[in-house]
Amino acid sequence: MIVLKSFLILIALSCTPFFVQSQIKNQDQHKQRLEYLISKDSIYEITLMLNEDLARAKSNNQPLELAQTYQKLGFIFSQIESYNTASKYNLEAYKLFDSLKKPKDVDDVLTRLAQNFVDGKSYEKFDSVIPFALKQSIALQSINMFYNLESKMRKNYFLKNFESALEDANSALNKLDNYNFVSEKEKREKLRLDASFRFYKAATLINAEQFDEGYKMLFNVNPKHLRTIGKQHLMPISQISTLNYYKFRYFNERTKQLDSANKYLLQADSLKFIAIRNYQDRIAENGDLIYKIINTEKQLELTNTERQQNKALSNAFLMATIVLSLLLIALATFFYYYYTNRKRVKKINERLKESNKKLKLIDKERLEFFSILSHELRTPIYGISGLATLIEQEQCAEKRKGYLNALISSSNYISVLIDNVLQISKLKFEKKQLHKKPTNILQLIKRVSSSIKVSANEKGLELYTNVEKSNWTESLLIDKVVLSQILINLAYNAIRYTSKGSVSINLTEQRRTDTHVNILFEIKDSGIGIKPKHKDIIFNAFENKTFLEKNSSGSGLGLYIVKTLLKSYNSEIKFLSKPNEGTTFFFDIDFEIAQAAEDGNHQTHVPMQHSATKILVVDDNSINLLITQKNVEKIPGHMAETATHGKEAICLVKEKDFDLVLMDINMPDMDGYEATKHIRLFNPNIPILALTALNSAEIQTKAIACGMNNVITKPYDFEEFKSTILKYSNVYQE
Repeated sequence: MIVLKSFLILIALSCTPFFVQSQIKNQDQHKQRLEYLISKDSIYEITLMLNEDLARAKSNNQPLELAQTYQKLGFIFSQIESYNTASKYNLEAYKLFDSLKKPKDVDDVLTRLAQNFVDGKSYEKFDSVIPFALKQSIALQSINMFYNLESKMRKNYFLKNFESALEDANSALNKLDNYNFVSEKEKREKLRLDASFRFYKAATLINAEQFDEGYKMLFNVNPKHLRTIGKQHLMPISQISTLNYYKFRYFNERTKQLDSANKYLLQADSLKFIAIRNYQDRIAENGDLIYKIINTEKQLELTNTERQQNKALSNAFLMATIVLSLLLIALATFFYYYYTNRKRVKKINERLKESNKKLKLIDKERLEFFSILSHELRTPIYGISGLATLIEQEQCAEKRKGYLNALISSSNYISVLIDNVLQISKLKFEKKQLHKKPTNILQLIKRVSSSIKVSANEKGLELYTNVEKSNWTESLLIDKVVLSQILINLAYNAIRYTSKGSVSINLTEQRRTDTHVNILFEIKDSGIGIKPKHKDIIFNAFENKTFLEKNSSGSGLGLYIVKTLLKSYNSEIKFLSKPNEGTTFFFDIDFEIAQAAEDGNHQTHVPMQHSATKILVVDDNSINLLITQKNVEKIPGHMAETATHGKEAICLVKEKDFDLVLMDINMPDMDGYEATKHIRLFNPNIPILALTALNSAEIQTKAIACGMNNVITKPYDFEEFKSTILKYSNVYQE
């Protein structure tokens, strides 16, 4: 088999050069044939060939060949004085050349387009094109700038704008003297251009009644130089007729030499008669030719249309055959599984019917919500109380560690539950304001994972965290509280409704710009899944609990809160689910990339003080006071003192030299706001940070208004707490 493949490849490689050479040879023959037909003025045959080239370029998606063919067609139709059609083709060629970044071709086609508009007397269109044509030809310093100036001069002359025509003639003659004509063809063309510019300048001067200068220049124009480039035997008859007419006027009006005047009048009239007769002959000949070309183009268009229709029908037939085959395969597969699983499906249907009867009996009023909430609160509280007793009584260190992990799990769960209950009213009456700060997304996901890992371990579930990101070190502007609450709610939901298998939190970077990065979040589980009939209610508060299995529980708020919080990020929660196989909730968020500091370092380094930073912790709850004090003392170079109410805090700040105050907000007699206002009367500079379990825009605004520097929301992550304390203290940290 390998030998056969090698032999076939060798044959293909050996045949390739012959195929390429054959293709090049065909292209050369085609080009030579076209040049021959152009030299013979075989317009009809040329048009047929070009229309075939046009169809071939379109079908093969060859924009450069298509543009060149349009340009050739424009030239051919201008030759037969069908200027509107020529303009149409030249305009199509210009669009393609411009999109392909071909400046020289753009220059040529714009020049031809301007000539078409002048010859066809479409002066408004000419005025819209000539500035671009002149700009392009001047930028390239091509000979086309003289053709464009000639077109502009002719237009002004025809419209009797003699002043503008004179300016154009002077400008053109000046540029002509300074332009380097290299080839013999270009030098002959220089003679024609010079004669043409001088002719129009002389005619313009005469019409402007500057007779002496005008007639002097007119008699210096050599008629033999007024010839078409490449066709030395042809001269523009109408132009020479006009030249003779002005000579007639000179001898008739200026010198009164009637014999010479009559001679030039006869020559002018004869040439004018010949020009009119030639024009009529061309009109008749071109009319027949254009009619013939149009009919041929229509036939070609019909042929192409039929070819496209046949191709479409073939594709449709092929697609229909494929779809029918797939349907037959799917139908066969369906019947196979239908008959093999019929008994099992019947049993499942019976269980579903029983389950539906029970679901219809469930009361959907909010009273049931409070009943569930009472149970949800009592269960972890009972667990916390019992576990605390077990930890106190247990002597074995390993068992104590297990009880401690269970205690942490219960406290995390009750924290989320209480936060959800507090959020439910706020989300209904105020739009959530995001408080974005530079955050490393990987660190945030690690903290979320660690907070739910104990709960997953208790149920024997595997917890996976996968983060796919192109830049691990960058910081994004994130509201850590909101995003953590979204992920924790979804993760707890997944753990709650999964009895075996795994739960995973997956992050995938989808797209990136210089300022933003879009991240897809997926929370997967192998749990009970969601039935299609419940997909419309799972995000409704107080209703989504109706789809749960008998051995599951929940407040019915988590998914509603997730959906509402995601609106603040202009995102939407979606899910894929199969009953008894698992569920995947997913959403994506566009995060703004935090700009790095100018020196490349986010930390502000302050010289280390010899004395420790002294912090006053104010809280009326003794447990909270102890926890905050211990957390402060865990930070190197920091020590803490405590106060149990606002008045005591005021006295201590007056008596002692503290570097920072951590102020609880909700305290009896005098709350944190009032205490802060009093402290600011005699110490306006000391940093005061609020400690509160409430997280809302109103709390933030009120805290800043009374003189606090920032707000720390409880419960807080220690690393975030430490970072905030260091920001407002004077201790250097590596």
